Amino acid sequence: MSQFLYSLTLVFVFLTSTNIQTTAATPSSYSQNHKMFVKTACNSTTYPDKCYKSLSTYSTAIKSDPIKLCTTALKLNVKSAKEATSVVAKLLKKSQKYAAGRKSRMVPETLILKDCLEEMEDTIVELKQAITEMKTLRAGDSIAEHITNVRTWVSSALTDEGTCTDGFEEVKVNKETKKTVTKVIQELATTTSNTLALITNLSY
Repeated sequence: MSQFLYSLTLVFVFLTSTNIQTTAATPSSYSQNHKMFVKTACNSTTYPDKCYKSLSTYSTAIKSDPIKLCTTALKLNVKSAKEATSVVAKLLKKSQKYAAGRKSRMVPETLILKDCLEEMEDTIVELKQAITEMKTLRAGDSIAEHITNVRTWVSSALTDEGTCTDGFEEVKVNKETKKTVTKVIQELATTTSNTLALITNLSY
């Protein structure tokens, strides 16, 4: 009898262990639903893969809340804008140093980078303003109006990003400088475009 109980105990331990491993390896249905919510929302954007890649990491916090989704997108957008602004600022500093060495204040590249930096700083301000406006959506009054305001701020940010790169098309500048700025701004613009799409499709 004792041998039988011992064998039965081993079987029970084995089955319990297997069940624990299976449970641990299987993601919760809630997590899957939250990621599906993000994926579905991102499918409505211009660059869905980029959208999902950046936001899926935050799906647990976003859950299935469209306001949290848009707010998270905006915060990530601000981060990207700051990174792009930093790149432009460094190039401007380098260009100013070069201009000083030539004792010239009218180097076209310096002026264009300066204008671009101002546009980027405006972009950050506008995106932050959009985040502030998003906080009012919970109030329950004039939700449509607030959403329109958020969309307007993000649209302005996207316009400023485009204005930044336009300057490099009008005047001949260093090829590497143009290439670097164009790359970071276009990358930022795809993020802003996705954010705008999410906000445009926001229903609450």
